[in-house]
Amino acid sequence: MSKTLLKCAICGHTEEHWLGDHIAEAHGITVDSYIAKYPGSPLASKALTERNDALKTNVRRGHPPTPEELKVTIGGIEFKVNAGVPASACLPMPGYYRSPKYGELAQDVSNVLVSLLMLRSIYVWGPPGTGKDALFHAWSALTRTPALLKGVIPGTDIEAWFFSRGFNEKGTHWEEGEVLKALRDGYLCEDGTVVPYMLLISDLDRADRSQAEYLRLITDTIKGRISGPAGHIYDVLPGTRIVATANTPGGGDTTGRMVSSNPLDGALLNRIDRFYQFHNMDWKDEGLIVKAKFPSLAGIAPGIFAQMGRITLALRKAIEGGELYADFSHRSVCNILGHASDLYECSNKKGTPKTLLAKGARCWLDSLPDKETKMSALKLMAPHIPGGIGGVGTTGPKAGSHLPTF
Repeated sequence: MSKTLLKCAICGHTEEHWLGDHIAEAHGITVDSYIAKYPGSPLASKALTERNDALKTNVRRGHPPTPEELKVTIGGIEFKVNAGVPASACLPMPGYYRSPKYGELAQDVSNVLVSLLMLRSIYVWGPPGTGKDALFHAWSALTRTPALLKGVIPGTDIEAWFFSRGFNEKGTHWEEGEVLKALRDGYLCEDGTVVPYMLLISDLDRADRSQAEYLRLITDTIKGRISGPAGHIYDVLPGTRIVATANTPGGGDTTGRMVSSNPLDGALLNRIDRFYQFHNMDWKDEGLIVKAKFPSLAGIAPGIFAQMGRITLALRKAIEGGELYADFSHRSVCNILGHASDLYECSNKKGTPKTLLAKGARCWLDSLPDKETKMSALKLMAPHIPGGIGGVGTTGPKAGSHLPTF
């Protein structure tokens, strides 16, 4: 007997149980937006709807579909969906997230997804804005994996993640921390199923020496043990995932732009199973994302995205080659296009499309440390914008040119 598949009204993609994750990943829109635009297109199978109804009313039906029957494909890899875990227990889905399909980042993400599937501990490092944390957020949301996000802030108390002293009328007592409970107990679903957590540690390379000693406890959990208050030792729930992100590989900053990073103990790093470097997104992926983020620009000046793509490639090549001392991440791209969009909206939609990109560049150029760096960046950007920027054109700066005013 053939299965009845759900079909995406946008691209025709099919799923057996749930289309919502595909819509978010492939098209960058919410379920509510999809329903409003395609009111007659179902998102969930009858089996999944019945299971969710049963969980809401706490009714034990005969044979509701089990979580093992629900799958989602991310980056070409199939994962089980924990249907009994609510979205509130997971990390939120990043807006407009797209699993990269092109360039080095696509392979980086594929490697991480394989390691997530195989329950490896993971350390991902790379420049700001390459989607390190976003990948783990999206994976948690799409697979309905319960997750905790902990950011490392130098000088703060990490011990409290595991345990702390509490006070009441009877005196002092030990209180178990959120991380300890999650790693040991997992997430308890309404139907009694226990699902292991993912712990995401953001900015691990900012840990100082004392913090790193507590973080050693976290990496030890890959061995299935964790220390609690008063020297107690607990088993860690099998299937628990420990992942970390950072801007450096743990040896300290070598660029001069990530000065808050610290060298990490080699013995600590050696306990982590897999290390991956994230590269900047290929414009074939990034261009689609920014078009979705800035629909007004896509409508009035579609050519602006091709220009932005050429600018992005030129700047990143210069940065990687040591010719330009700066960062040009996905956030930088969004800052420029966002300012261009703001200018258009604030002009009552009467702005001149051909000047928007040149004007939008100011919010990034003003972040550069000195006049010389700004001029270097301008020379790289100007050939890709009709008319150049502030007197800097395709043949170089004009006599007497100066930094532009907007």
